[in-house]
Amino acid sequence: MDDLLKKLRRGDEKAFERLVREKQDKIYSVCINMLKNVHDAQDAAQETFIKAYKAMRSFKGESSLDTWLTKIAVNTCLDAIRGRRDTVDIDEAYDVADPNTPEGEYEADVRRRVVRQSLARLPSELRDVIVLKDIEGCSYEEISEILNLNLGTVRSRLHRAREKIKKIFLENRELF
Repeated sequence: MDDLLKKLRRGDEKAFERLVREKQDKIYSVCINMLKNVHDAQDAAQETFIKAYKAMRSFKGESSLDTWLTKIAVNTCLDAIRGRRDTVDIDEAYDVADPNTPEGEYEADVRRRVVRQSLARLPSELRDVIVLKDIEGCSYEEISEILNLNLGTVRSRLHRAREKIKKIFLENRELF
C-alpha cells in the first residue's frame, strides 16, 4: 500500500482508479447501511471518492487509508442525512434472496424486515456505531476515529444499540 499511497499523493490517476476498484464495495456498503436508499448511497459513495481525490495530497497517513476513506464516507452520509427531509423506505436498500420454499422465503423475509426495521428505529448515533462495528467490521479504534468519539463513548453506544436491538428482537421472538 505504501507504493500506492505515494502514487496517490502524486496525483497518479491510474493509482486512484485502482483505489476506487479496491475500495468501492466497502464504501458503498457503509453508505447503503447509513442511508438505506440505493440512489443516495451511490451518490454518497461517488462523492466520497471525489472528496478523497481532492484531499489525497493532504492525507497525512496518521490513520490507514481504509479508515480515512470510511471517515469521509460517514461524514458524506451524515451531510446527506442532515440535508434530506423525506423518509426513506429501508426495504428498497436490500435485495431479497430466494430461499428454497415459499414458507421459508416468507419467514426469511419477515426476519430480514425485522432486522432492517430494528436498525432503522435506532437513533443515528447508535445506528452508525452498530453498522460500523457489526456490519462493516471496524475496530473500536477505527470507529472512534471515524466518528470523532472517545473510545468509551463508542463502547457505550454500541452496548446501548445492541440492547435496543435485543429488546426489539425479544418483542418479535416468534419470528426467530
